Amino acid sequence: MPVTKDETTMGEKRMKYLDMLQGVISRMAGNQFEIRKWSIGLGTGVIGYVAAKDQHPVAALLAAFPALVFWILDAYYLALEAKFRGLFDAAAKVPDDAPDFSFAVVVRASDWFKAFRRPAVLLVHLLVIVLAVAIGGVAWWLK
Repeated sequence: MPVTKDETTMGEKRMKYLDMLQGVISRMAGNQFEIRKWSIGLGTGVIGYVAAKDQHPVAALLAAFPALVFWILDAYYLALEAKFRGLFDAAAKVPDDAPDFSFAVVVRASDWFKAFRRPAVLLVHLLVIVLAVAIGGVAWWLK
């Protein structure tokens, strides 16, 4: 009696495709971590340098710009990661061993804005912006 695959067994091609998708998802998560590290490091570095050197504390506001740029970039990577997770979930449910090996995902503005408001993104970058505005704003007001 020949051995047949049941629907729960994944074929070699589909496993390879899922491994490739998981690799992309892992890279997105790594990119997000690096962006957050840079945002916090650069933001606190600028704020600390300005505050320690007794130069123009209003210059602490400059830390808000890179934090905003990193926030936007981080939200993009989070939205992209969510799309690839959806592609992974869809590919894992296909019962045959004929994946299409598609990596086509479309990140819409609504996906981007949804990711922009996620706590993992919002709390990191907003904290740097609030700190920069608080220190720079108070220094400007006291002048």
